[in-house]
Amino acid sequence: MKNCSVPFLIVFAFLYLCSYTSAAQQKQLSIEKEVNLPERFIYPVDYPVMSFSGDYGELRGNHFHGGLDFRVGGVVGAPILATADGYISKISVSPTGYGNALYITHSNGFVSVYGHLHKFADKIQQFVRKKQYEKESFVLTLELDSLQFPVKQGEKIAYAGNTGSSGGPHLHFEIRNSENVPLSVLERNYIEVHDKMSPIFNRVEFFGYFKRGDVPECFMVERGKGDGPIMVPENFYVAVDAIDKMEGTNAKLAVNEYKVYLDTTLVYDLVIGEVPFGEGKYINSLIEYSLKSRRGKSFIKSYVEPGNMLSYKIRSENDGILSLKDTLPHKVKVEVLDYKGNRAVKSWQVQRCDSLFAERYNIAPEGAHMAWYLANIYESDGFKIKIPSASLYRSIYFTADTAEKRVTPFSPVWNIHSPQTPLHTPATVNIRYEGPDSLASKALLASVRKDGKLSGAGGSVEQGQLVAKLYSFGKYTIAVDVEAPSITPSFNNGAVVKGDRISFVIKDRLSGIKSYRVEIDGHWVLAEFDAKTARLRVPLPDAKITRGTMHKVKVVVVDNKDNESVVTRRFKW
Repeated sequence: MKNCSVPFLIVFAFLYLCSYTSAAQQKQLSIEKEVNLPERFIYPVDYPVMSFSGDYGELRGNHFHGGLDFRVGGVVGAPILATADGYISKISVSPTGYGNALYITHSNGFVSVYGHLHKFADKIQQFVRKKQYEKESFVLTLELDSLQFPVKQGEKIAYAGNTGSSGGPHLHFEIRNSENVPLSVLERNYIEVHDKMSPIFNRVEFFGYFKRGDVPECFMVERGKGDGPIMVPENFYVAVDAIDKMEGTNAKLAVNEYKVYLDTTLVYDLVIGEVPFGEGKYINSLIEYSLKSRRGKSFIKSYVEPGNMLSYKIRSENDGILSLKDTLPHKVKVEVLDYKGNRAVKSWQVQRCDSLFAERYNIAPEGAHMAWYLANIYESDGFKIKIPSASLYRSIYFTADTAEKRVTPFSPVWNIHSPQTPLHTPATVNIRYEGPDSLASKALLASVRKDGKLSGAGGSVEQGQLVAKLYSFGKYTIAVDVEAPSITPSFNNGAVVKGDRISFVIKDRLSGIKSYRVEIDGHWVLAEFDAKTARLRVPLPDAKITRGTMHKVKVVVVDNKDNESVVTRRFKW
């Protein structure tokens, strides 16, 4: 009699997935049933010609874009308006992320968000400056009640800018519901636009697929140059790079729905819809991550991985794998749609040819088996890694070995699996530290780039082991950071400053900047830090110093390994 028992962990994982999907489906239904706001939203930018540089659902680094990016003419300073009545419930100032940002709560609990602002409206700006000087901190998050700053629809609340992780002057605008889920503003017609343009295809790739036990093996199918059918193995899937277009902008906007057919059978149907912030990183399972790693482009793939918790947005047959049971020509059709239902369709002929791919099936697997739904541990001499359960999107054969050539004396270079495999949550690595005790406090994990240069990845030495969080697979070693940060003033010592600010560029080569402090005449003054340009700007009017006299400015910068730099300059303003 066959043993029909199932290991407890597999049952647990199955029940976990079912409960997660059910909860996610209920969340999606609750979002879909929400009614429109009673008041009408207006454009938050008072511009004669409205144009977007980004829209909802775009495939970004590790997330979906959660709002609309309004063009503002390529310069900072465009007035930003409250989209509806409400009150400012949150103010945030950061060198990264949304930079200077405002959050307005409306009567039904919805919140509109305005990010990358140059500065706030005068009374808000004065309030923020006061709080920054009280806390002696540029970085600030303020939660406010409804009485502090009530606003009316159309009231000027700020000016568009380029602060935080912005690629140029624009306004990032969102509307979130009471559960903090960013909503698709255009799809819900909260703000109306004219859009009759269809999406366009950039590229579609074909991937062969088979399994060794529970481990999927995937490989790109080489496309012929002729007009004949694309030769594929018995089982395969497609990866689609497509963008949407809209009147009035050259921006590459978001496709909302992807459909894949084999002949007349719908094999895959993804509707991205609205994605809660906590689920955004599952984009790394929706896309063909090997192409993201090699080409830097996001292709949505039809294969539905078992660890993809966005699968409730997908209808699929056979997990999106297309299967040919004969060697006759067949048709693969891909259809993409934007949020307005404008569509584009493209088709290819495919034909099964087993002989072309026979060698693929004969390659013996290498490495340690890791099930995606389990916590996994791998140990080797001088190396250990712990990968949390469900951090992998599918099971793998894990490998880790050392390169022949060292780049530091503190450890070998470890080739930790493949950068083409994503991690949803970070792993923990322990690597033997081979340096002197005197440098142990300065040691950190460093990724080794293709050019041999190092990038700091954090961590510290504990009992002879460098312990660090690992956010992606690749090549790593141990380095030490004994070099203090650099501080470069924009003016000479004793200079007469004619503008309303002085600035410094601050950089650290390896571990990154932990803190900075700027004083003028012995007192803390506000210094605005722009992480993308590494520039500290000190607004002199806010520093409340006497004009026409000589002043002494002191800048102290500390990196994450506690190396410190100090620069002083004298200037007259």
